[in-house]
Amino acid sequence: MIAMIERAMDHDGFSVIECLSECVEFYPGAFDAGNPRKGGQFNVIDEKKWDHTPEDEARHDVTDEIAAYKLANIDFPGVFGVFYENDRPHEERPWKKSGSSRAGQK
Repeated sequence: MIAMIERAMDHDGFSVIECLSECVEFYPGAFDAGNPRKGGQFNVIDEKKWDHTPEDEARHDVTDEIAAYKLANIDFPGVFGVFYENDRPHEERPWKKSGSSRAGQK
């Protein structure tokens, strides 16, 4: 989880991290299918390494938007990891102006 948060913070632009936590009081056993300690499976996405090996062909390309949608449609508990990553040009923090003062002050 920490590595995923760090990756999202290092990405220039928008990142989404979905954290699932079962409420043991109101819905016990909600994530048993995704919890290895309870007999479930925690499937992590195997990302392409671009090493041109036969195994790499079966790995997930995080730049492929269609493949990301297919992963998102896998039945519960699904897979965990980076579904899609897109680097595109953007302005460097356009809301931050040089020499600006605190909000509400001029």
